[in-house]
Amino acid sequence: MSGCKETTRCEIQMDFRVGGSFTQKMQIAGKGEFTFTGKYDEIVVPERIVYHADFGFAVMRVMVEFFEQNGQTKVVLGALGYRSREVFVWETSLRHESFDKLDSILAGEAHVSR
Repeated sequence: MSGCKETTRCEIQMDFRVGGSFTQKMQIAGKGEFTFTGKYDEIVVPERIVYHADFGFAVMRVMVEFFEQNGQTKVVLGALGYRSREVFVWETSLRHESFDKLDSILAGEAHVSR
């Protein structure tokens, strides 16, 4: 499951191609539903994905880069368009929670429902 640690449900619709769009809906415990949309600007397999994400309060340019490192894949995520330092700190903490979830899934420690 994608999203921060409090995400209880996540639905993603995507047209994964340059110019394609996506919508991600997450149910967050105690907070309700959070939806954001985006559009893919660049896809270079297996190197990088660049997209614009509209969170409602801000539109951000996000770049995800993939590097081979010692037989594993290193993922580097960057974003431009933060409105304030507080939003940067909040979003960074959510990003870390999402990567922690991904680590658990890849290690076989988390249940993934489809």
